Amino acid sequence: MREGKAARDPEGTKRAILTAAEEVFADKGFAGATISEISRKSGASGPLILFHFQNKEGLYEAVKDGIVDRWRDRLQPKPVPVGAGPEFVSDMIKVAFSFYIDNPRMVRMANWGRLEGDDAPWGGEEDIHHWYESSIKEAQSRGEIRNDVSPLTITAMVCGTVHVWWEFHGHMEEHVRQGSYSEVKDDDYLEQITAIILKGLTP
Repeated sequence: MREGKAARDPEGTKRAILTAAEEVFADKGFAGATISEISRKSGASGPLILFHFQNKEGLYEAVKDGIVDRWRDRLQPKPVPVGAGPEFVSDMIKVAFSFYIDNPRMVRMANWGRLEGDDAPWGGEEDIHHWYESSIKEAQSRGEIRNDVSPLTITAMVCGTVHVWWEFHGHMEEHVRQGSYSEVKDDDYLEQITAIILKGLTP
């Protein structure tokens, strides 16, 4: 990407930088990523990257914010209609599952973050979890799902079962190849975990 062209399309330049940075951070973590490699992959110069994002920390946060924005767009948070508590939980599972399929770098970035001691929520993530909590509480208050299970536990069950499937997908496929387990298709896993969680949350 030539600097003259970048100057005429600053938003396109930022998108190219963020795409390249997400790839590098996912592959090498924050500590291992360098502005020079992101510059090479994006076609934008190092000074131009720093002009847009100030420093590597700012770029890293912008990448995480972008992932959360994609998650929020997929969710389209809105009030849960009366009687739709079970459907809300089912949608939580389905949306999370499809998002992980489309955003494999998120898992690697999250894992790198934990290894590097970063357990802080990503920017905008708290808003999503507040919506989860309030929606679950509303459904519980109407008797649509069990009220003796905390919203955090329900969210952890949903996120955990989805995250583990995609984090260890290759590892589990290797067990199948070695004959330890029969193969389970992704769609079958989604159907099975949805049925188990919904049955467990039935009042």
